[in-house]
Amino acid sequence: MRLADKIALITGGGRGVGRVIALTFAREGADVAICARTESELKSTAAEVEKLGRRCWWGRCDVTVNQQVKGFVQDALRHFGRIDVLVNNAGGGDVARYARVGDADDAWWFDNIALNLHSTFFFCRAILPHMIERRYGRIVNISSIAGLRGLPHMASYAAAKHGVEGLSRSIALECGKLGVTCNSICPGSVRAGWTVSEGGAGKAAKAAGMTMEEYTAATAKAHTTGKIVEPEEIADLAVFLASDLSRTTTGQSILMGFA
Repeated sequence: MRLADKIALITGGGRGVGRVIALTFAREGADVAICARTESELKSTAAEVEKLGRRCWWGRCDVTVNQQVKGFVQDALRHFGRIDVLVNNAGGGDVARYARVGDADDAWWFDNIALNLHSTFFFCRAILPHMIERRYGRIVNISSIAGLRGLPHMASYAAAKHGVEGLSRSIALECGKLGVTCNSICPGSVRAGWTVSEGGAGKAAKAAGMTMEEYTAATAKAHTTGKIVEPEEIADLAVFLASDLSRTTTGQSILMGFA
């Protein structure tokens, strides 16, 4: 197993990509700490991890609130004694709130920056002293193709993910000789959570006058591969970046779905 006896902290671990990453890590031998805002989803993921024979510690946390992030990291360290891997997965773009920059309100900007960039910074800052002290750590930031390209009507989300890319590369440069790697995964459209929220693709499909089947097909066609990115693909790549197989891989932004 590629993550045998590692301890991983995964944000947004209650559902979607975060849940899949938590379960995949457990199958690869890791114990996990997961956080999110919805207790029932956290409990469900924890139960599945434990069925796989691994430990799961969970706690509610608003990842946009620094004090909650610091408290969760400290509690996870007390529970497990160490953290080997951090996966910053919590985030996402509210695609139901399309707006041109000139027409956008403050919330459109600040909410997306807080959820996607501030949260990643808060967790990295909270855990890096521990990793540096141990001279070991793997940070995997779940970013987006939007972090490498512009995105019309979602500039706040694109700006936040560009920030994640800059933060990831800077951490890699600062910590490369201290035993800590930092990489980001940049997928296109991902199937997980595709229609489940009001801010999800279901709203975008409705706005475009398409059924979900039509919208999914159109989105897949826009990808270089012609396929929607599956959450399991992201999880498998995260396993590699979290493992000792990637000890000399750092500062990389890996696209999925696009060339």
